[in-house]
Order: sequence, then C-alpha cells, then structure tokens
Amino acid sequence: MSTHAQKTLRQLKMIAELKKGNFPNTQTMAKLFTMREGGHGEPMACSPRTILRDIKDLQEEYGAPIEYDDANKGYFLRDRAWEFKCPVFQEDFIDMAVLGTRLAEDIVPEPLRTGIDDAVTQTLAANSSEFFDAAMIDSILCASGMKASIDECVFETIFHAWRRKQALRIRYRDPKGKEIETEVEPHVLAFHKGLWYIKGYTYNTKELRIYACHRISSAERNGHCYETDRKLLEDTRKKGLFNYPKVSGIKLHCDAAIAFYIYEQQKIFKSKIERQDDGSLIVMLNPTVEHDVIRWILAEAGRIQVLEPQSLREKIAEAGREIAARNS
Repeated sequence: MSTHAQKTLRQLKMIAELKKGNFPNTQTMAKLFTMREGGHGEPMACSPRTILRDIKDLQEEYGAPIEYDDANKGYFLRDRAWEFKCPVFQEDFIDMAVLGTRLAEDIVPEPLRTGIDDAVTQTLAANSSEFFDAAMIDSILCASGMKASIDECVFETIFHAWRRKQALRIRYRDPKGKEIETEVEPHVLAFHKGLWYIKGYTYNTKELRIYACHRISSAERNGHCYETDRKLLEDTRKKGLFNYPKVSGIKLHCDAAIAFYIYEQQKIFKSKIERQDDGSLIVMLNPTVEHDVIRWILAEAGRIQVLEPQSLREKIAEAGREIAARNS
C-alpha cells in the first residue's frame, strides 16, 4: 500500500472513531495502527506526531470540525453530520470495499441483500479495477452462509431499528416453541456462527437479553429511542456475544493426521503447541467455552485425547458412550 493510501486509511479510521464518539487521541490512534497490518501484510505502525499531522490536514484541507475535549482527553467532531469527501478513491480501497460487500451479501437476508448487490454493481460501473470484474465477483462465495431463514420484513425492521437506535416490540418463539411478546432495545446486531442475533436490554430496563432473529415472528418499532450502551458493545467485543464461562487448563493430544490444520489455526487461537516425535501434537488451549471444545473433540472422531482436566475427559467419555449406545 502506498504512503498516500496509508495516510488516507489513517484519516478514514480517525473519522470513523470520531463518528463513534470514542474520543480518540494521538496516542490511542498510534497504538491502534501499531496492531494493524496493511492490505499486503505490511506494518501500519506510526507515531503520535504522524497522527497529529493527519488531524491538522483534515482540519486545514478538508474543513473537518475536529476539536479537542480536555475532559475526555480526546478529539471529537463538533458537527457529527460532517462527511469526509475522500479526495482519491484508491484502487485497493475499491477492491476491498467490493470484496467486503460481496461477502456480506451471502450472510445478509433480503431485502438488504438486494441493496448490497446493487452497491457492488454501482461501484464496478463507476470505478475500474484490475483485481475484480463482474465474473470474478460472481465467483466469490462466503462458505459459511446463513444457517436459518429470516422473514424479510422482520429483518428489515430489526436492521433499521438498530441503525436508528429505536426500541422494538417483538413476538419471539423460544427453543421449546413457547411464544412471548416483549420490547427490546437492540444495542448489538451480530452474525454469530451462521445466525443473526440482537443483544440488548428489555425496553427501559437493564435486563440483558439475546434474541435469535430467525425466532422472531414479528417486529415493529415502538416509537421510543435509546442511547447505545458503549460498555455493552466493548464487553461484547472482548468476551463474545454469549458470555459463557470458560474452562482453563485444557491439555489435548492431537493425532498427526490433524496436525496440519491445528498449525493453521494456531495464529488465531494462540494455543501452545508441542510437536511429538511421531508427528502428533500436545496442545494447551487458552481458556475456552466448554461446549465448544466438546463439540470440536467429538467431531474429530477419536483423533483427539483429553489429557487435562479430568472433568472434561469424563464428559467426553460419557458422550462417547452415549453415541455408541445409540448407534450400535
């Protein structure tokens, strides 16, 4: 990525943080970019002084109404409606925007899916790209996709309520088939393991609730607005959508036959791996949600042995006996 493209990316990210009301400063933005890689894996690290120059350029060249707030020790937009007219839409930005919208198309229900498809078509029509063309776009698939259908009208109502910070009145069917009516503030709209969820509070309370969108049979906005709970958003980012308790000290022996993909995923899960002489692996997992690791171990059909903790080993053995009894 060129130096100019990196600068534009930093400025776009700065504006995004300002629009979110996060009160970024030169130190926090420099730290953010230190942890980030560019489009080709190159480092994006920069100094606080570079961030300060970016801010001055935004103020002087583009009239950005950026001011510093002493109380919050960060910058904010005096006019939140101000828009950054990016001077040069770099080709690599076009490529990545098209890629992102195309992948989103496979996980977003109608009628939003059609809008995303139109956006991709319009972007390709208005901009040239050596990387993408119409045929290439059609060949990009999001393999995970959605695992349950959602009523188009229901999802559209949920989406616009979330975007506009408006509470919803919904009819919801729980996993046992029981239907309830409730009002909810959808602070978080999340795509998790092939399914869409809303996470928020029962209207006008602090009772935290999570609802699977495919189980919502009807939805309408109740006419009341709410302020987004940023602490809830940050907590969800750090701990996940479902804050299940995690098991520590998991130690596994993995057969050599699955060693290749264990190594592939090591960078994501940051597990500690010890290779054995026969090609098998001893894997020490970070704290993990118990039912997730149980499903993974069972799916490997005997290629993983639980060494520690004993409680997890016993649950796997019990599940194995149950499977054998039902399928013998």
